[in-house]
Parts: sequence; C-alpha cells; structure tokens
Amino acid sequence: MIAQKNRARSAAVWLLLAAGSMCAMPAPAAGHQAEDPAVEQGREAFGDATFPWYNSESDSLEPIEFWNPPKWDSPVDLGSVLQILFWIGITVLVIVLVVLIYRFTRDQTSRELSVALQRTSDEILAADQVEALGFLAERPRDDLLGRARRYYEEGNYAEAIIYLFSYQLLQLDKFALIRLAKGKTNRQYLREAGRVPPLGGSLERTMLAFEHVFFGQRGLDRAGFEACWNALPDFEQQLRATS
Repeated sequence: MIAQKNRARSAAVWLLLAAGSMCAMPAPAAGHQAEDPAVEQGREAFGDATFPWYNSESDSLEPIEFWNPPKWDSPVDLGSVLQILFWIGITVLVIVLVVLIYRFTRDQTSRELSVALQRTSDEILAADQVEALGFLAERPRDDLLGRARRYYEEGNYAEAIIYLFSYQLLQLDKFALIRLAKGKTNRQYLREAGRVPPLGGSLERTMLAFEHVFFGQRGLDRAGFEACWNALPDFEQQLRATS
C-alpha cells in the first residue's frame, strides 16, 4: 500500500512538471500566425485607392509636404514711405503758404488802392475839374463819395446821385480813362469810358439816373439809386484792374 501511494505521488509530480514546461515554452512566431481578416481588408481598401499619405507598395505612411506662401522678396521700406509722406506734407504746406501770401498781398493792395481813392475823393476839385463838372458849381466839392453816402442815408436820392456821378467821373479822369474838360458832354465821357466795357456799363447806369434828376427835374426813388450804388464796388474793382 505504501509503495502504491509513493508511485501515485511521483506520477502527480511529473504531470505538474510537464504542464509547467509547456506553459514556459515561447509562442509561435508572428510570421507563422494567420493574418487578421480585418487587417487584410484594410490593406486591400488602401491598395485600391490613392492617398498622398499612404504607400501601398510598402504598406506604410508617407510624409505630406504642405505649400507655404512665398515670402516678400523686397519687404516694404517703412523709412521710404515716411520720407514720401514727409515731402508730400512739405509740398502741401508750401502751396498753402503761397495761397495765403497771395491773398494777403491782394487784400493789402486793395486796401491801399481804396485809401488812395478815398484820398482823391477828399481832395478839393481843381479849377478845370470844377469847370468840367458845372453841376457842382453851387455845391460843396469836397468828399464827393462821402456826400453821396450821407444823402443816401438821409433819403435825398436826387442829391446822392449827383455826387455819385461826379465821383465816378473824377475817378475815371484820375485813372486816365477819360479826360474831364469844359464843354464835353456826358455821351463823350461815356464813349471814352466804353473802351473798358464794364466801366462803361457802370457809368451809363449812373449817368441815366443823373440826367433823369438833373436835366429832367424828376425825383429818384430808393430802388433807382441803389441800382447805381450797389454797382459801385464793381466799378472800383474794375478801376483797380486797369492800373
């Protein structure tokens, strides 16, 4: 009995050693294992199509080259841009200064000529001018334009037009556009002034109103005088343009 038990125990030990040896043996190589069907189907799908990132011959991934926009060969020179803007600003500034100087000089000249005209009107008429302007014989003969303005403000348009017409004739004589002389008619003065058409038109308007009052012995309303008075700035500007 004891011998049988010993034999049975020895057999069990050998069985355990055999099983442990089998577990310790290495697994078969991967190359000898069967291919996974899913892997094989994926390889066939990629093989039938073309992908830039897959190489079907080597069954491997390929690197993809991405396109990058080219860099500027000649980047913008900020210094050159600022220099161009600087010179543009200088040019604009010079143009503005020239315009301002021109306008200032023109206004200054205009004021000086206006003062000269005013001084002329303030002077007492010379003897030959008194004879030429016979209608002023019994009237004050200083400050012709100032008197025309005062009579205008007082509403005495008849006297105002006499002095306004006298003032215009005196200025035309001063600028050598007519020649005041005794015995000459208003039509002669008008023809002489007509060599400068705008001046002739201004003088004719005032002359007709003057003759309506002085020779026709008729009155003159405000509108009739203001039509002549409001044209005076243009008359003086045209005089300055001829000098």
